[in-house]
Amino acid sequence: MNSHQFKQVYEWLGINLNTLGCVMLDLEPLDNMRATDAYKAALPLYFAKNKERFWIDGWVCDKVPHITLLYGLLAKAKSLELHIGAVLCDWHINEVEIEDIGFFESPYSDESYWCIVAHIKVTPELLEGHRRLEFLPHINTFDGYKPHMTIAYIQKEWGEEKRHQWIEYLKELWLGRKLKVKQTLNLGDRA
Repeated sequence: MNSHQFKQVYEWLGINLNTLGCVMLDLEPLDNMRATDAYKAALPLYFAKNKERFWIDGWVCDKVPHITLLYGLLAKAKSLELHIGAVLCDWHINEVEIEDIGFFESPYSDESYWCIVAHIKVTPELLEGHRRLEFLPHINTFDGYKPHMTIAYIQKEWGEEKRHQWIEYLKELWLGRKLKVKQTLNLGDRA
């Protein structure tokens, strides 16, 4: 279940789900996360039809690799910077671990893609950061906190078997790998 199923409710409330505030943790990429021409040629990358969804942009883990600490702030994160700093005072995390590779279906009826992701192991430190941010005015857009790093958006027409093979290949490369967390928060101004 996700908020996109209740689009009319948010329209009535005057809330655009695509423009909610977001706090992210930028990551140091692994050497083999850079998009190469071979990757781009091998994958049917998907790019947003609706330019308001600028983040749906093909191979993305080499741009600003990150995980979301909290999405859904009712104001832009930059405008809440002091408050974010207050709730995260004395909180830090140095690294995250890739626990699995998987995919999400597009939540948009007008965009047909799979979002390939590296699922991040939920640690007490990561969960604490998320929970602290929940004290700020926000709405949950998805059920539960599922930290992940988006790898790529690919066209569904590619087929489930090829998607599965690609995910298995990425598991061989990245499963159990740790990524260093940059110490400056990304308040939506770098992704």
